[in-house]
Amino acid sequence: MKNILFAIFFLMVCGSLNAQMKVTKPAAKKTTTTSTASKSKSKSSSKKNAKKIKTSDGGTEFEEVVCYEDGPCTFNVLKGDTLVYEVNASGKHYNLMVVTNKFDAATIADFNWVTSAPDSKAGHVSVNTAAITTSKKYLSSFPAGELKLSDASSIWLTSSNFKEIAKGQTTLTFDNSAPEKFNSPEADAVSVPVNYKGRSLNLEGFALENKPEGQADRKEIWVLNVSSNPLIIKMDVGWTMELKEVREGKK
Repeated sequence: MKNILFAIFFLMVCGSLNAQMKVTKPAAKKTTTTSTASKSKSKSSSKKNAKKIKTSDGGTEFEEVVCYEDGPCTFNVLKGDTLVYEVNASGKHYNLMVVTNKFDAATIADFNWVTSAPDSKAGHVSVNTAAITTSKKYLSSFPAGELKLSDASSIWLTSSNFKEIAKGQTTLTFDNSAPEKFNSPEADAVSVPVNYKGRSLNLEGFALENKPEGQADRKEIWVLNVSSNPLIIKMDVGWTMELKEVREGKK
């Protein structure tokens, strides 16, 4: 009789233990891509805001604005769009408006530009393939009228500098000055808020500097963190300019 009672008690304990060992599988985590992605030089394939558009070089893309999960927000350069920069130079404060005609990071940058009063100038700039891909020289301001660049870029970082700075250092030359070493600081992630065609958007980028913060004659550049559109979004080279708005081109 004692053996039977012991067997029944043993089975009841085992049943209780089995009940406690059941594990409820957690629900799968949802991944959300937001317009303020983390500041990372790497990008994932997760995107948002898919929209079929025509780019400035005549090609077809499926994203006008792209925000990568754990990466930057960027946008395609569309023909006729206007990049509006706020400029402070030589005591003058004005806007520089860059109207894109054609842009391809591996081929050409072609744009018209105009500055508001009190600068009040206008012109046209074309940067050829050799300049936008291999040059390390930059024109920081434009003379009025027609300008064709074959050995210097402007507004966009060149492919050569973009690839080199990913390793930590590259060489840049501004206008007629001597070449300078620019480094990617340890905390190089930056963000610029812009009015993108009527809505707020944070553009993620990275910083380059020739000297640490606080030193004399320091130069700093902020670049959009995507190789297909390495747009200079902010610059301080003795005078400053910063992207504030992107206006949609007229249809």
